[in-house]
Amino acid sequence: MLFVALASVFGVLVGDVPGAPQATAACSISTNLGLGSRGDGVRCLQTTLNALGYNSGPVDGSFGAVTYRAAQAYQRATGLKVDGLVGRVTGTSLGIWGTATTPAPTTPTPPPAGGGGTAGCAINSSLRLGGTGDQVRCLQTALNAAGYSVGPADGKFGNQTLRALRSYQQAKGLTVDGVAGRQTGTALGIWGTPTAPAPTTPTTPAPGANCTPPTSVPANARQVLVVTASGNRADVDLLVHDGNAWTCARMDMPGRVGSNGVRPLAQRRSGDGTTPGGVFGLGSMTAPDGQTFQFFGNGVNPGVQGSWRQVKAGDCWGATPNTPDYNMLVTRTAATCTSPDEYLINIQGAYSRAALIDANMGPSRSGDGAGEAPLAAAIFLHRHSFDAAGNSKPTAGCVSLGNDNLIFVLQRLKPGEAYFVIQ
Repeated sequence: MLFVALASVFGVLVGDVPGAPQATAACSISTNLGLGSRGDGVRCLQTTLNALGYNSGPVDGSFGAVTYRAAQAYQRATGLKVDGLVGRVTGTSLGIWGTATTPAPTTPTPPPAGGGGTAGCAINSSLRLGGTGDQVRCLQTALNAAGYSVGPADGKFGNQTLRALRSYQQAKGLTVDGVAGRQTGTALGIWGTPTAPAPTTPTTPAPGANCTPPTSVPANARQVLVVTASGNRADVDLLVHDGNAWTCARMDMPGRVGSNGVRPLAQRRSGDGTTPGGVFGLGSMTAPDGQTFQFFGNGVNPGVQGSWRQVKAGDCWGATPNTPDYNMLVTRTAATCTSPDEYLINIQGAYSRAALIDANMGPSRSGDGAGEAPLAAAIFLHRHSFDAAGNSKPTAGCVSLGNDNLIFVLQRLKPGEAYFVIQ
């Protein structure tokens, strides 16, 4: 009891300090929460963590060990300081810091009138190396103002801007991925809807500014999931064409890739702990029973727009190199579907819902014949796996998302139109 009491006091003394941003959830917290805290604020935190796939246990308003581990897991996954204390920074990231007096908005709260923070401008989509335009100039201005020199604010996201951005992210305890998205933009005070007049210097539109996907995707692409890895973590953006233009459907989703990061498909080998890099379509597989599908899972069909396969006993995904079943769904018993092959019905959590990524699939796949390089097998978009402490884990070579983000993405991917850009 003494430990709990001290932990509660400690959370108040050294946790995030209160601020003024408005909550973006239906509930809110306005004080620091730590081990031993109780009440509606804890209940709000537990509800939010559970909804994001971080198991905080029953929503009972009591901040115990399970909630503590869930808070740490969220902080670790989103690049925040991992201390299990939920104050202004973590609460803002969760969208529950402030005083919730109106229904929750569905888009990020815009910056103050005049364009956001001390930079006098704002960004509203992820910016990365190679981008150009007014929003990049805004980022550069904000970094310069914060003391992280990018040189002239010329609207070109080059190596100097990348280094400055990474330095800022590291200093602020953010995910150091060199991508300026919602989290970094919020920390800089420039995330929202630009309201200030655009600079008069002529520029070309930034790819991030209008949510345009990389030029490497095929012309028929209408949904593009861009996975930008930094180590085994990733910033994941879903871009959707609404019939008239590309839109940012959901940005800056925390993702996971292989424990050894991303490697171009041609250089990859099964079992090397990397996720294949490149541009891949939504995969399609024909099961032994004749069903052709693009999505599968042990859980409930979330409402996909392609064919869903409910996993059944006998479903085994071949992943043994240089065998005819390599990267194929076959029928076997649990006793004969042994590692590295995957007996799907036994992988309940991660494979509750999944989409096929068309990396080394089809009749011309490499690795199903003797002497062929086994480039990739069982490459899916699936739900995070978690360790005993509730922390999301790197994948064996797939891409993973939290449950809510995964469902959102799966509901929007369409066969023949959906592509994955993994980089």
